[in-house]
Amino acid sequence: MGNELNGVYLKTYEFEEGSEYAQFSNDIAIPLSPFPGVMGVAPDTDEMLSTIPPRANRGNMDDPDIVEGVTVYFPIFVQGALFSIGDTHAAQGYGEVSGTGIEAPMRITYEVNVLKDSRQITEPQYETDEFYTVTAFALTLDEAAKKATRFMLDYLMEEYGLEQHEANMLSSVAADLKIAEVVDGNVLVTMHISKSLFQNAVER
Repeated sequence: MGNELNGVYLKTYEFEEGSEYAQFSNDIAIPLSPFPGVMGVAPDTDEMLSTIPPRANRGNMDDPDIVEGVTVYFPIFVQGALFSIGDTHAAQGYGEVSGTGIEAPMRITYEVNVLKDSRQITEPQYETDEFYTVTAFALTLDEAAKKATRFMLDYLMEEYGLEQHEANMLSSVAADLKIAEVVDGNVLVTMHISKSLFQNAVER
């Protein structure tokens, strides 16, 4: 962990637009996978809050899976939602254990839609053509993992009509818990499930 190091360390990277790798050293190349670390809507409070710890409205998600082409769903807490985005990373490992990824300036193009008749969620969720993901924050990894699992069970029951015990068993054999980040006060855990599980069942 970064807070266990003695001294202050800075590492910079140079790469051009269109580059696929950043050189960590002569022998190590980091694959680039750009994404925004911060995304969120406004919380229902007048209190001045930092975006650093992730909350239900999110903020510092630092999830390396939220890359170009991903659709992210946010619950709305205030009129107008007041969506914001930033803190762009060129690459980052799951957990962001030293507190930083490869920070880099970017221009982000995104589309915002209001879904009035969608499933009710309490924390952000996201999907691609390949998988659906729930996210959960908490003070501890244990509680965040439990919340993420509950959110996945809710999704499977509502979206696919599974009974609770069926959703629980399916999550155990086919869903993946991941640690998105652990360094910002609250931790963020995600749970992914592949859409091919349901597509393959239909095709048979």
